Amino acid sequence: MQEVVSRIYKTTDYSQFIANSAYYNPTRINFLLYKNLTRNEKLPLVVVRKVEDKLEIVAEQDAFYAAQQLGLPIYYYEAFQSVPQSKQQIDFSFEDMQDLLNFCLDNADFGGSNEKGN
Repeated sequence: MQEVVSRIYKTTDYSQFIANSAYYNPTRINFLLYKNLTRNEKLPLVVVRKVEDKLEIVAEQDAFYAAQQLGLPIYYYEAFQSVPQSKQQIDFSFEDMQDLLNFCLDNADFGGSNEKGN
């Protein structure tokens, strides 16, 4: 027997979402942007619940902001009403840390000069 347990939706209408500024995490947003732009990794699914005629984000709010900045569609699904919201953390693998370090070393200006004698 098969049954539908969730449907995944896609939209570029960012105005229908309600985000909570208390859970805004610019570091994780930048990390998601970095992974998408350098490795073409997909953004996490955004979890929402309906509040009147809007969709309140209850998980993966950072993916919402990253998609919005990239002009990509939001992929989301509706959760049960009891889902609590929490601030997302960055889960670095060793490969993620190595890639980020290489990116910073290749692209950062540390305020010094590369010329000898300065």
